[in-house]
Amino acid sequence: GAATGNGAAETSTRTRPRPSPLPKHADQANRQGATDRSDSSVLTLDDVGIGTRIRKFLLSPPALLTAVMAVLSILLNRHRLALDLAGGRLLPMESLGQTWSSYLGSWHPVGGGSAAPAPAALAVLGLLGLPVGSPAAAVSLLLLAALPLAALSAYRATRALPVSRERRALGAAAYALLPPAVAGLTQGRIDVVVTYLLLPLVLAGVASVLRGGTGARSGGWLSTAAVTALGIAVIGAFAPLVHLLVLTVVLIGFVVIPAPRVTTLRRAVGLFAVVLLPLGLLLPWPAVVLQRPEVLLQGVGAVVPEQVPGWLRLLALDPGGAGAAPWVGAVVLAAAVLALAVAPSRAMLPAAGMVALGAIAVALLIRLPMRPLAGGDPRSGFTGGALLFAGCGLLWMVLLAARTGEPTRQWLGDQWAKKLSAMPWVGLAALSAAAVVVGTSGPLTSGPPAGLPVLAPSLAAELDRSDTSVLVIGAPGEPIRLTRSRTARFGDDDIAPLRATGARLERVAAALRAGQPGETSAAMADVAATGVQFVVLPTAAQGVRALAAAGSLARPAPRTADGRPVLRVVRPVSGAELLGPALAEQARSGAAPPIAPGVSGVLAPAQPPRLAVRVAPGADARLLVVAANDEPGWQASVDGRPVPVVRGWGHQVAVPVRGNSAEVRVVRSDVARTALLLIEGALLLLVAGTALPSRRRLNR
Repeated sequence: GAATGNGAAETSTRTRPRPSPLPKHADQANRQGATDRSDSSVLTLDDVGIGTRIRKFLLSPPALLTAVMAVLSILLNRHRLALDLAGGRLLPMESLGQTWSSYLGSWHPVGGGSAAPAPAALAVLGLLGLPVGSPAAAVSLLLLAALPLAALSAYRATRALPVSRERRALGAAAYALLPPAVAGLTQGRIDVVVTYLLLPLVLAGVASVLRGGTGARSGGWLSTAAVTALGIAVIGAFAPLVHLLVLTVVLIGFVVIPAPRVTTLRRAVGLFAVVLLPLGLLLPWPAVVLQRPEVLLQGVGAVVPEQVPGWLRLLALDPGGAGAAPWVGAVVLAAAVLALAVAPSRAMLPAAGMVALGAIAVALLIRLPMRPLAGGDPRSGFTGGALLFAGCGLLWMVLLAARTGEPTRQWLGDQWAKKLSAMPWVGLAALSAAAVVVGTSGPLTSGPPAGLPVLAPSLAAELDRSDTSVLVIGAPGEPIRLTRSRTARFGDDDIAPLRATGARLERVAAALRAGQPGETSAAMADVAATGVQFVVLPTAAQGVRALAAAGSLARPAPRTADGRPVLRVVRPVSGAELLGPALAEQARSGAAPPIAPGVSGVLAPAQPPRLAVRVAPGADARLLVVAANDEPGWQASVDGRPVPVVRGWGHQVAVPVRGNSAEVRVVRSDVARTALLLIEGALLLLVAGTALPSRRRLNR
């Protein structure tokens, strides 16, 4: 019994809970906490239906931003929904093959012939035209989709800012509706539109390059630098002034922005990439910009009259001209001033610097009127690109003030903070209404643009078949366009003519406008020697006077589509002309071509810049005169032996020919152009390959 009692006591002792220093139920709580901690490291997947995912995507800020901007773009362009847009500064485009031929060629039949390089914008448009079949369709799609594309560009560029997605979308919408952008779009200013689309992304890339990257994203910094260099090169191809502003930001930022020493090498390589690679990709276009500073201030595009607004309207981001609603841009300036007053910070200094640079560029454009590259009266440059640059700085300041957690509510109070939160919507409504109402105006349209003469179909076919030229003379102060086989196309006004050519064409135009008998006959003989078959005059009265004064050197031709008179030159030299000894001596002396009918040479069926002519036996001291301006680079040979190139009629290429039968060849050396194209192609492949993200970055 005792044993049994002892066993029971021992059993009760074993089953009795031992004292614990923890509170009651602490063990259970600890176990529960451990379970919670272990569960927190487990990823729980919720089964979300496809409908929920689609709804979340459609209601996300970027999707709503794209949809709203697409609707506004349709309303803005409701009268120009086509794939052949032209007008304003946008001349009609050539076909894809002709665009590439113009860019790759070392000689251009513009202004009587020019060896100046074609604008690099032709290469960009040629690349854009590859997927859709023509540069015209590519440019039209770009213009029609400019608003949503620019909004997405700005939204993407602000991803590094500590701002909510909703506020980023509001800022991107404000950028897409800036008055200089809408004005540039409706006026056919492709240089402003390209700047509008790429500037936010380029500035974001510049900021990333100046930071030098981080260890967590090694490999990404180099591709970012390459993509940024490509973007800068594209902007430089259309808007050299904005290119210069971006380079100024890069150089100042490299000196001013502090960075860890471990990123010094990356920053140096990035600086090299974004400064030098775009210049290499644009070769030899930067040389034209340096030699002819008017290109820097006026950009790429046709020569059009410019309207310079007052300084108060410029403060409201109004560049002037059609499509720009006056004063509506003041809401952006007011928002930036309010942001600076409510939430000032040192982070706003770079944005303020951008605004200052944009203001300096605007002042230069207005204070330095220059004569356009294609001729005409001196005029100020369009301020749209510089105002876009300043607008980026203003909106950057607003977004910095709207950072999440900014103590504006404590500074203003609840009542004023609520009123302030409604101001962005009011400003966006004003910008949207102005864009839709005023943006429908402007010269950009479908089909042949206003102001550009359209020849009768029979004349256009004859011009193309005979490979002769057409001379289009505008009113005094407007450019004079001389093109072969067609009327003016995009890029023609950006090919630098010889300075003597511009002066000669102005003398010819003045004589034909005046209609004086002797001067008109001399002008007709001059253009005939250059290969001109049709002359378009600005008014009917001037056409009547010129036709009467030209005598037997010209005949009337069908008018253009807009009613301008057209004169047919009786005997144009389409390619080359073989002159006898008497005329050859006259031509080599620099005299003007003969006016008397019947005094001429023998036409040779050949076309510059490559001619091969078989000359029959005849007198010595003959001269083969080519319908092309004389400039360095022409080479000639007779029966395979090099001969010197001389000058005929004061400005044309000419080759002396002896009395025996001979084969005369006249060509232009394109070795330098080919070498530059090879360098440019190699750089493009290198930069494009570097711009592709690495596999390691994609895996992340």
